[in-house]
Amino acid sequence: MTATPSSNHAAVYRLREVAAEYARSVPTDAFHWEAWHALSEAGLWRLPVPREEGGAGLTWTAFTEAFEAIVATLRSIGFAMVVANQATLIRALLKHGSAAQRASFLPRLLAGTPAATAISEKHTGTEIRALQTALSVHEEGFLLDGHKYNISQAPTAGIILVAAQLIDGERATTALVLLDGGRPGVTRSAPRDTLGVRDLPIGDLAFEGVPIAANQLLGPPAQGLHRLMDIASMNRAYFGLLCANVVMPFLDDAMRYASERKALDAAIDTHQHVQRRLVDIRIGAESTRWTARAALDQLVAGDPAALANCSVAKLVGARELARSALDLLALHGSDGYRRGPLASFVADALAMTSAGGTEEMHRRNIFAQMQRQAAATLEKPAVPAAPSAHPLISRSPEPA
Repeated sequence: MTATPSSNHAAVYRLREVAAEYARSVPTDAFHWEAWHALSEAGLWRLPVPREEGGAGLTWTAFTEAFEAIVATLRSIGFAMVVANQATLIRALLKHGSAAQRASFLPRLLAGTPAATAISEKHTGTEIRALQTALSVHEEGFLLDGHKYNISQAPTAGIILVAAQLIDGERATTALVLLDGGRPGVTRSAPRDTLGVRDLPIGDLAFEGVPIAANQLLGPPAQGLHRLMDIASMNRAYFGLLCANVVMPFLDDAMRYASERKALDAAIDTHQHVQRRLVDIRIGAESTRWTARAALDQLVAGDPAALANCSVAKLVGARELARSALDLLALHGSDGYRRGPLASFVADALAMTSAGGTEEMHRRNIFAQMQRQAAATLEKPAVPAAPSAHPLISRSPEPA
């Protein structure tokens, strides 16, 4: 059965209504588990999953539209990050997982069991080629040892995808490991105290001699790096889309504030510098939104350009979100600096400059993709010009 625009619209509308119901009861400095469970029960995770895998049989476009609606309604960057991470792992299982892995993990993910993708490490960040977490060959399979740092949902995740280096003699390749969060040998830290996104459980994961069977690897290690890049790219694009949508309700608040706040008997939105700030926020959000959407479309279609453009979406989104948050703070003056929703939003927005990779990491990735494209262009053989049908254009060079 092919999803129709009307079925997509109905699903998105229902999920927006669920988010709106729980937006009125957002907890302070704690993850909104009630909203998470309600959205899970309403079928959020099933949207892009084929019916034969237990899903609703719709599309990633439907999920993307629902994601945007939820993010703009709940106003929480931390919550949106977890939604993006969960969707990324679901797609990873659908695209790269074995039938046995999908049967084991997919029903739990669709029911709302929170997942964590463990890439970042303390001294190397999200630099994939510098991973220190190691998977060593053992007589019965492998052993996993290492430490992951600043991982979203690490303290509570029921399912973990771990990126590690598989050491086999002198050869090292990237391996992806799927495991239960409660496995012996897996240690979680308590949630870390952070400047922003205080409603997001962020912590560390330690692995000490965790036995790993071959069927727990997400595909063969020879394809591990390529698969990890694909998984990380989707996460980056959704983080960009997060940045575009989470600012919109705060922009609506600022529009009302600027129309009501008076200075010298005139509303401050009559001043060009105020209008400029508000318009710049809208321009930043829209440019990020369509960049992220285009990158997601490329990724789902298998276009190699997506690897760079998903980083572009995240980089642009984080930069515009930070700039917009500071503009909103300036527009509200001392009112915005008081502890409250806007002040918390400003601190949360700054977290996006490093969440999912720093600006420097994304620039390296974009440049690497540019180098590959340039090399591929140079390697292509010259294509002979097509014969001209026009009588005044010569089909071959004139004799000297």
